[in-house]
Amino acid sequence: METTFDTKPLLRPAQVENLKQEISSAESRMQNKDIMDRGEARKQWLRLKKNMEDQAPRAPGNEEGEMVKREKALLDDILQGMPSQEEMRKAPPGAVDKHMVWEKRNKPKILEWKNLRLRLRPGETEAPNLERFRPRDSTLNMDNAVIPGRQIYIPDEVGSTVTFSDAELTEIRARSPEVADMIGLMTNEQRSQAKALLQKIVTKSAPKKQKRTMSAEHKAKLMAGRDRARANKAA
Repeated sequence: METTFDTKPLLRPAQVENLKQEISSAESRMQNKDIMDRGEARKQWLRLKKNMEDQAPRAPGNEEGEMVKREKALLDDILQGMPSQEEMRKAPPGAVDKHMVWEKRNKPKILEWKNLRLRLRPGETEAPNLERFRPRDSTLNMDNAVIPGRQIYIPDEVGSTVTFSDAELTEIRARSPEVADMIGLMTNEQRSQAKALLQKIVTKSAPKKQKRTMSAEHKAKLMAGRDRARANKAA
């Protein structure tokens, strides 16, 4: 019998970091001698610690082999009948029903798969992003589609994918929400170009260092020194 794993949602990398900061703040309040209700501060600290223990992804340990095997098997099952990129964007007749049937059939598998990805790829922001694996080929007729649009595909073999930090994704969304929504559907090359463009924009918009200006006194000293050097040379 194949090993299965927990489907209870786990914290994403950014959520883990936020919770760590909350725990640290709660610990500081608890140790503050001037705090009025130290008992309540301790209760809050214990609640946060428990949330971390219950919801943070645990390291694979000796389960890693089974986890890798299960993650691949789950992905293969999930992709069967999954609406394609084009079907999700254009919403042709039958796309909504297809998505609802697929989601209902695979919801527990998706939750388990996301948890496995979070545990196997700690710190990787987009590890549980299923959109990276959405099929490219459509099976529905695109006539009378609700939303016409151009096709954007992701490769069959994702390989070493270009990823974005939470700060980078926030920066992209602030500048262009449409581009942020498309990150998960971009090819690796497109993601690389988007990342390079973002870095260029951020660098260009960063405040420039002020050019140092020479004071009149400093300039006068330099000129006096130059004049003395010329006089010594002439003598």
